[in-house]
Amino acid sequence: MAVHLPPEALNEWLEAATAELGLDAAEIDIATVLDVAKHVAHEVARPAAPLSTFLLGVALGSAKGDLSSLAKQLVSRAHQWSDDHPDNEA
Repeated sequence: MAVHLPPEALNEWLEAATAELGLDAAEIDIATVLDVAKHVAHEVARPAAPLSTFLLGVALGSAKGDLSSLAKQLVSRAHQWSDDHPDNEA
């Protein structure tokens, strides 16, 4: 059974998850990560959203760029994917 978090509970989960992983919650831009997931889910496929946000984290952790520029790259790629695959129903 899926449980949907209200927006205010997302911050609580962020605090719990970052504490568990030894990360600083203040360094996490929830809006940017969710924006990437939204674009990928709508323009590529829903299952591609968690994969893409994971890849975003790997790229960030590998010092491939900052969150904003990496997110822009993925969103741009999702737009291009949608244009290149017009029959794709995300």
